[in-house]
Amino acid sequence: MLRTGLNLDVLHSFVPLNALSRSRLQDVLNGCRIQSLPSGTVLFRCGDPHVQSIFLLSGRLELTERDGEITLLDATDIAANHALAPTNPRQFNATALSTVNILAVNHQRLYDALLWEQSLSSLAQTLFAELPTDIDRDWVVRLLQSHVFYRVPPMNILALIRAMTPMNVSEGEVIVRQGEQADSCYFIREGRAVVVQHEGRESVTMAYLGKGQYFGEEGLLQDAPRNADVTMLEDGVLMRLEKKDFDGLLKAPSLAAVDFPAGERLVALGKAVWLDVRLPEEYKQGHLREALSLPLQDIRHKAQQLPTDRQYLVYSYSEQRSTAAAFLLGVQGFNASVLAGGLWTLSPEQRQQNLVVE
Repeated sequence: MLRTGLNLDVLHSFVPLNALSRSRLQDVLNGCRIQSLPSGTVLFRCGDPHVQSIFLLSGRLELTERDGEITLLDATDIAANHALAPTNPRQFNATALSTVNILAVNHQRLYDALLWEQSLSSLAQTLFAELPTDIDRDWVVRLLQSHVFYRVPPMNILALIRAMTPMNVSEGEVIVRQGEQADSCYFIREGRAVVVQHEGRESVTMAYLGKGQYFGEEGLLQDAPRNADVTMLEDGVLMRLEKKDFDGLLKAPSLAAVDFPAGERLVALGKAVWLDVRLPEEYKQGHLREALSLPLQDIRHKAQQLPTDRQYLVYSYSEQRSTAAAFLLGVQGFNASVLAGGLWTLSPEQRQQNLVVE
């Protein structure tokens, strides 16, 4: 199977991709590639779960229903402007009659983005009506476009903005210092900042941040010291959110939890995959069967190596690390849930049957 580069301009006729702004479409398609499949390839079978929205870019398919009725679909047909067999579960077998080029997009990720895109204008107008008249509207719109709010109820967003405290800051001012205990996070309303991490005598610039972006959330998620300095590059205004408001209004509503039996069923049906966020040494001592390993400290920089077409069931010993990891994955656009209680809640029988030691 050949994977080729993706040009967004070729997708302007595909529904509902064409309803997304270019920036949000780029978020949805992050990690996706056009796949070239040979004649005879079965794309999916009748009864398969609808995890991916599949778009036919070129070539011909045969769609076979349960009763044997066959429909031929060419990429030039109007019907091919829509995702293939969008019902869940699939109602057709789809088989390539020629070499086909397809684009597979995580279904939940696409429709979460579509929901936000369609409701963004009305949500912004509602917020403008409820917030002080001197609030920077451009900043509010940029804030709403962040992945961090995708799963947050609209009224939580209003409460979040109301809970933020404005801070006038100056060029060169250090807002958070590496090693300090985290008690709040910050959203940039005006100005720019730089994130610098120190290791011994060396300092590494990790990121530059601007209007509408935020920092300081990792320490809150992990109840851990700050892992970097953040310094203002120019005068500006920050909006400070305290930990109790972050936990109650942002973190908790954005995370879904599943118990172990439900997680097992999702994995067995091919709807999800286990993701172990402990250290590699901990993973080797005993992990769930077929679980992927991605330590929490690597999530921000290595998550994009994960396939985007899966739901991830994130676990650790308890929920502390897995909650932080699932939140960070969600911010990057992944569909992530937490194993309720973590591995410590498994019975001895469940551990014996499901944990693999390397």
